[in-house]
Amino acid sequence: MTYTKKIFRKATIFPVLLAIGFMFTTPMLLDVAAAPGGNGNSGNGGNDLPPVPDTALLPDISPGVPKHLNIHNQQQNEFLRFTNVWGNVGVGDLEFEPDFLGGDPVEGEITRAFQNLYDDDGVFRQPEQTVWREIVSEFEFHAIHNHWHIAEIGEFSVRHVATDENGNDVPGDIAVLPGGEHATSVKVGFCISDVYQIDGESPATSLKHYWECEVGFQGIQTGWIDQYHQSVEGNEINITGLPSGTYFLTHT
Repeated sequence: MTYTKKIFRKATIFPVLLAIGFMFTTPMLLDVAAAPGGNGNSGNGGNDLPPVPDTALLPDISPGVPKHLNIHNQQQNEFLRFTNVWGNVGVGDLEFEPDFLGGDPVEGEITRAFQNLYDDDGVFRQPEQTVWREIVSEFEFHAIHNHWHIAEIGEFSVRHVATDENGNDVPGDIAVLPGGEHATSVKVGFCISDVYQIDGESPATSLKHYWECEVGFQGIQTGWIDQYHQSVEGNEINITGLPSGTYFLTHT
């Protein structure tokens, strides 16, 4: 899925084409979330996870157009910041279950993360009713945010404009800053939860399946969106010294 949009001005006129080709980075989500329409057997996807049953109700994660794009100046450096969202347009919930170690968590503590899939007879957040349940990623405790993140959920990059075989503008190589640093974020982890419905409604918390990140399940239920404001750590890219020009912002 690709979007284009003029975002901001830097020095001289500096339009940036925004392109989001969305893909989760954990093996679990490459298997499950990438399945069009959400329902069906996606196979192993080149890893050791068992195949997904045909009866499983699959999530299908799709990005939205980032908002609140701006250049933030900090200690003589410039950062592109933005608010990003992704929504679950599939027929099943995206659900992660932590395998907590017990006790008070500390910064950087890591524990295993299961993904749970259900069929029509299953009840979300009831692992004993799953039709597929496998370790697919990790939870990492973030002391500043005081909650658990799913590790390496997203990566953002500023890329040069390339041209495909049909003459269309497409994302090219990642831009390199004058000091040799690539204009990309590290693989960032996020607390995943239901924020508002895809239709724009923001109903009562009682209708959310996933609404906190301290000790329980995380996920996005079908028909809902998770959002991260531009002020959240990880929603920025260092663009210090990047020449004026046209670029793509990619989200993977």
